[in-house]
Amino acid sequence: MKPTHVALFSALGMMLTSISVYSLVPSGGRSAASASDVVAELPRVVPEVAGGAVAAAADASRFTTGSRLMLEGRVGHARLPRAARETFLMFEVRGDGAPARSQAQGNLSLVIDRSGSMKGTRLANAVQAATTAVSRLNDGDVVSVVTFDTRTSVVVPPTTVGPATRGGILARVRGISLGGDTCISCGIEEGLALLGQTGGGVNRMLVLSDGDANHGVRDIQGFRAMAQRARDRGVSITTIGVDVDYNEKILSAIALDSNGRHYFVENDAALARIFEAEAEQLTASVANGAELAIDLAPGVELDRVFDRPFRRAGGQVVVPLGAFASGEVKTVLLKVRLGGLAGEQGGAAAIADVGLAYRDLVAGTDARCQGKLGVAIADRDADVSELDALVAGRVQRSETAATLKQANFLFEQGRLDEARSKLDAQQRSLRSAADKAKRSAPASRAKDVAVDFESQLAALERANTDFSAPPAFATPPPVAAGPAKAGGFAAAPAPAATQSREGKAAVKRNEVDAAQLAR
Repeated sequence: MKPTHVALFSALGMMLTSISVYSLVPSGGRSAASASDVVAELPRVVPEVAGGAVAAAADASRFTTGSRLMLEGRVGHARLPRAARETFLMFEVRGDGAPARSQAQGNLSLVIDRSGSMKGTRLANAVQAATTAVSRLNDGDVVSVVTFDTRTSVVVPPTTVGPATRGGILARVRGISLGGDTCISCGIEEGLALLGQTGGGVNRMLVLSDGDANHGVRDIQGFRAMAQRARDRGVSITTIGVDVDYNEKILSAIALDSNGRHYFVENDAALARIFEAEAEQLTASVANGAELAIDLAPGVELDRVFDRPFRRAGGQVVVPLGAFASGEVKTVLLKVRLGGLAGEQGGAAAIADVGLAYRDLVAGTDARCQGKLGVAIADRDADVSELDALVAGRVQRSETAATLKQANFLFEQGRLDEARSKLDAQQRSLRSAADKAKRSAPASRAKDVAVDFESQLAALERANTDFSAPPAFATPPPVAAGPAKAGGFAAAPAPAATQSREGKAAVKRNEVDAAQLAR
C-alpha cells in the first residue's frame, strides 16, 4: 500500500472512532476521574505556519484537544530516521480563559510563622495579608488559620465564610501574636489536618515563614515527602519566604512537589498582594485533580521526566497536575529513548497515547480527553526535522533553571568565577537555541517562543548582574580567646563567615526564577 494511502486511512480512522466523553457523577460528587480510565476525545489538530508553510492537518507529531482544560501535545522532532535513539515529548495544559463560575468551594488554609524573628512589621504585614486573603474569598468557601513556632496554634478552625462569620474570622486573625522558634513541618501538618476536615472542593495552603526549619522536620527529603502526601490528598502548597534568612531550598521543594508556587518577599509590605492573588486564583479555579497519563508505544522507553513528580502505573507515566485556575498554564516535558522506529519507510511510527483526566468545576462533571503522538519516518537523513521550537524553549527552561541553582551553590561557596562561567555558558546556549527556534516557530506561536527565550535570558542576566561582584561575606566580631592552657592561651576559633544581605537576596531571587521556569 502506498504511504499516502496509509496516512489517509489512518486519519479517517481517527475521525470515525474518536468521540468526546463526559461522565456524570452523583450530585455532590467531586472526585476527579482516574487518568488510567481516559477514553478518546476527537482531537482538534490546529494547523501551524512554520517557515512559510502550513503544517499538514494529519501531522502526527502534534495535537490539540480538550474543553475546560485544553491539552496540546507535541513530539520534539516531527520527522526522524528509523535509527533515531531519542526525542522529547512536551505537553501544555491550559485552563479555559473565559470567565466562569465554579461550582466547587475553595478550601484555604493559612499557615503563618509566628516565631520571634517575625517581630516588627513582618508579623503585622502577615496578619494584614491574611485578612486580605479572607476578604477575597467567596461566601461558601472554607478557611482555616494556623500559626506556628515550636508548636502550632489553631487560630481559626475550618469555618465557612459568610456574612455571619467573616467578621469573627478577621478578628481572630488580627489577634495573632509572637512566639518562639520555627517548626515549619508542624504548621504544615496541622494545616493538612484541618483541610482534611473539609468536604470536597479545591484545597490550597499558603505557608509563610522568615526562618530556617530548626524544629520538627529539617531536611529537604523529609519536606518533599510531606509535600507529596499533601499533593496525593489534593492539596497544593504555596510557600512564601520573607526577607533573606529563610531556607529557599526547603520552601521551593515544598511548592514544587505539591504543585504549588514559591515566592520571595524581600519587603514584607508586598505580602498582601501575594495573599490576595492566591485567594483570587483559588476562587477562579475551573478544574481540579488533573492527571496526565502517557502510554508509551512499544519500543519507546522513558528516559526522564523534567522538573515534575510522577509515578509509573504499569506501562503508563502519570503526572499529577492538580488544580487549574482560568488561564493558568502548566507544562510537562519528557525525554524518551527509541529502540528503532516501526513502520514503512516514509510512513508514520506511533510514539504515545496521551490522556488527560480532571474534574470540571464549572460543569460539575468528570472530564476526559485524549490524543495520539507519532513521528514520520524520514527517507533520508537530510529530511530529519529540527527540534520543535516550543519544545526547544521548554528544554532550555529546564537547563536554565538547573543553571541558576548551580550558580547559587557556587556563589554560596565563594566560587564567584565558576558561578558566572556557568551563567555565561547557558546564555550562549540560549542565544544559539533561540536563533534556531525563532526561524522555525509557527506563526501562531512565534510570540510565545520569543517571550520564552527572552524571559530566560533576562533571568540569567539578572543573576549575572547580582554576581558581578564578590559575594561580600560579612565577618562577625572577633571571638575572645579560649581558656588558658599550659604554655599560654589557646587561639580563638576562626569566626565563620556569613553571606551579606545582598548575596542572600540574589540567591533567593534565582531560586524563585528557577521554580517559575520549571512550571
